[in-house]
Amino acid sequence: MAETYALVLEGSPSSEDVDTVTLGLGRFNREVGGIVNFKELALFIRNTAGQTVGGLLGYSLGTRLHVETLWLDETIRRMGHGARLLQRAEEEALARGCRVVDLSTFDFQAPRFYEKRGYVAFGELKEVGGVHNLYFFRKYLDRHCHEA
Repeated sequence: MAETYALVLEGSPSSEDVDTVTLGLGRFNREVGGIVNFKELALFIRNTAGQTVGGLLGYSLGTRLHVETLWLDETIRRMGHGARLLQRAEEEALARGCRVVDLSTFDFQAPRFYEKRGYVAFGELKEVGGVHNLYFFRKYLDRHCHEA
């Protein structure tokens, strides 16, 4: 008798289930694609009391650094902290052997911030959430690497 499978939508998945999927893909990427070097990146801005008031989260994989999240508390915006986080992430990406950084941002978030730092839009999803556009950006870190 053939085994049956159920598709289940989980509102709050267990860490074990998330790990099973994430680690399974990682194993596939290594074994089939030869893509190695997965490593998380976490940078934080902390105030004098040690509270986190901003940060950048992402990961490196192969020669790519993906910035998943960059956030600053409203009280410290426009003070250069975002540029510092991004610069430090790029430095770490180079140290890890990455050649490109990619990220996404909504039109009401920070597309101009990234453009000012050398990021180039390579894709767009229109009307995400009704009226907003989502932009995909990349920046090549290796001067010998250029856009095709």
